[in-house]
Amino acid sequence: MKPFFSIIIPTLNEERLLPNLLNDLKKQKEKKFEVLIIDGQSKDKTTAVAKKAYGKARIIISDKRNLCHQRNIGGQKAKGDYLVFLDADIRIYNNYLSELKKTIDKNSYLFITTYLLPDVRDKFDIFLIQIANYTLEIMKLANKQMAPGFNFIIYKNLFNKIGGFDERTTISEDHELSLRIQNAGVRLNIIPKRLLKWSFRRIKKDGYLPLIYKYSIATVHSMLLGEITDKKLGYQMGGHHFLEDKDVRLNKKLASEIKKYSNMVKALFKEFF
Repeated sequence: MKPFFSIIIPTLNEERLLPNLLNDLKKQKEKKFEVLIIDGQSKDKTTAVAKKAYGKARIIISDKRNLCHQRNIGGQKAKGDYLVFLDADIRIYNNYLSELKKTIDKNSYLFITTYLLPDVRDKFDIFLIQIANYTLEIMKLANKQMAPGFNFIIYKNLFNKIGGFDERTTISEDHELSLRIQNAGVRLNIIPKRLLKWSFRRIKKDGYLPLIYKYSIATVHSMLLGEITDKKLGYQMGGHHFLEDKDVRLNKKLASEIKKYSNMVKALFKEFF
């Protein structure tokens, strides 16, 4: 049976979290899909746990470690009509694919994303995600549409025609591609349902302020100047960057400052909400 969706998951040292997403995929109400894991030569047991958690997954070893390159390989190898790009640390509800299918069958949309929830229960974090959901709507109204790369659904023929993700970009590769799709005359359609949980692990590692600042700069740059190829503005791929060891911890003084300001913002939020 030809799959309708091709789920494409780029990985690098994601043995801890990848099984959670694969288990979510096994519980999907919609069954006409395939799973492609494009691994960047992981040094841990990513491919082994993937085979154990989802035996039907197609595991492809990328010739290089590069998020965009790995996603593009998935797009080239996919057999489905629609490509669904997810990240290894994402969680999805069991109606995720069925809601996508229902929307596509009804409207024949070519480019889609959905609203999000965080993978934590803190009220402030939920508030931030709600702002992110509304920001997607605002950017669309401003003709600067963007679908997050970890929740990026696109008609396969359109993806190939447009050239896929730009492998030179180091951050905001999703926004750069979204704008190229818009320039090709295809509008983003946002399903206003919270069908996916976005991981806060990068925020937990780097802190709220540094990450918000970084992504704000990246968004403005993408909107006004185009693609970002500066590695200083980019981020590193791989689950190993989030392990609790001295190689990935923030400098203690910086971490203390970030925590202090984060607590101040949280306190203000709780006071008014």
